[in-house]
Formats: sequence, C-alpha cells, structure tokens
Amino acid sequence: MNEPATSIPSSPSPSSSVPSPFAPWLRRALRWTTGLLVVFTLGLGATWLAQVRPLQVRVAALEQEQTALTTQAADLQLQVQAMEAVRAENVRLKVDQARLEQQRLVLQAMIATAQAQLALAGGSAGEAPGPLLDQVEEHLAALEAALAGSLQQDVRDLRDRLALAGGEVESDPFAARRDLEILANGLRMLEEQLSGA
Repeated sequence: MNEPATSIPSSPSPSSSVPSPFAPWLRRALRWTTGLLVVFTLGLGATWLAQVRPLQVRVAALEQEQTALTTQAADLQLQVQAMEAVRAENVRLKVDQARLEQQRLVLQAMIATAQAQLALAGGSAGEAPGPLLDQVEEHLAALEAALAGSLQQDVRDLRDRLALAGGEVESDPFAARRDLEILANGLRMLEEQLSGA
C-alpha cells in the first residue's frame, strides 16, 4: 500500500564538484583588482584634497581679488576723469589770472603815465615826472615779460616812446607831453586788446 519512497540520488553537477584550476587565480585577481581600485580611489581622493581643492579655493580667491581690482580700477578711472576736469579748470584759472595780471600792469602804467602828464603840465605841485616815468617803465618791463608775440612788440614800442619822453622832460617839455600822450593812447589800445582777448 504505502510503498516507501525511494529517493533517487541526485547527480552532482560537474561544475560544482570539480574545482576549476583558474578559481584560486580568479579570486586572487579579484582581490588585487579590488585592492588596486580602493588604492586608486584613495589616491584620487588624496590628490583632490591635496591639489585640486586648494587650487579651486585659490582660483575663487583670485576671482574675488580680480573683481575687487576691477572695481578699484573703475573708481580710479572716475577719479582720473575728475582730476582731468580739475586740471582743465586749473589751466583756465591760470590763464584768467595771467590775463588779469596783464590788465593790472597796463592799468598801473596808465595811472603812472597820467600822473606824469599831470606833473609835466605843472598841475601836480612838488611831484617830478621822473620817478613817475620810472614807475611806468617798471610796469611796462613786467608787462613785456608777461606777454608774447605781437603784443610784446607793442609793449617794446611803448617803452621806446617812454624813453623818448624821459629824455625830453628837461630839454623839450612840449615834446615830452606829446610823447606821453601817444604813450597813454597806446596803453589804452593795449588795455582794450587785453580786455577783448
């Protein structure tokens, strides 16, 4: 009735029962390969930490420094432009100052000439025309040094006229008065030229 179950012995598979001659070599190769991969990975990590990361930090710092320097250069450029404007204004003011100084010298020469004319005409009691003519000469010499070109030649001509008047004060007062009148007219024309320049 119930027959005992007979077990059929299973036949071992040929691959599991027979060890392969390459198995130990394969295991060793797998271990070495795994070890080499771990060492290579550790080497890459160490290289990254020792060289790449510091370089990245340095590059970031250099980029920040470059940005700061670019901003500073832009600020300096603005300052240079402002200084150029100030320099141009300074040049303009110096030109104006020189022109005012020239006009002052002409006016002082005109005043001294008028006083000399008055002294020569006898209208100024006790004042001799000689020292006044010396003042005119000082102002004209300073004016000649301050001017250039044709205006400088005009001042030389006025100085020549003054020298004529100075030489005639004692010998020919009438001619000296005439020369001082020509000098005064020349100074007036020179003052108009300087005012219109």
